[in-house]
Amino acid sequence: MGRHGRRHGEPCLVPLAFWWDGRTVGLATRDTNPTGQNLCASGRVRLCFGHTRDVVLIHGTARVLTRGELPTEVGDAFAAKDGWDPRKDHQSYAFFQVTPQVLQAWGTVPEMSGRTLMRDGKWLV
Repeated sequence: MGRHGRRHGEPCLVPLAFWWDGRTVGLATRDTNPTGQNLCASGRVRLCFGHTRDVVLIHGTARVLTRGELPTEVGDAFAAKDGWDPRKDHQSYAFFQVTPQVLQAWGTVPEMSGRTLMRDGKWLV
């Protein structure tokens, strides 16, 4: 068992601040918590946005960015969106750049047949 009683790599769903630049999703979380450890170890991610009747699900790959690698404009946009700047917080906060591979939109039952909007990183619509 790892930190917080979880085995290494066990999925851990937590709310995170994010920034979408139209191509990738930027996340920030501590690299010492289960989510950060799992992202660093596997590089795989599953993100969920929305509520019960309007959900976007993204399967993708995550790449760790050091504070020095994070483009200033991305850090500034991230901070402006949520009113919190991880660059000015504890040093254990890491940035992750998520590249979507599969993107699905889930709504009501009639929309379920066309829910896959991206596969293998290529838009289907």
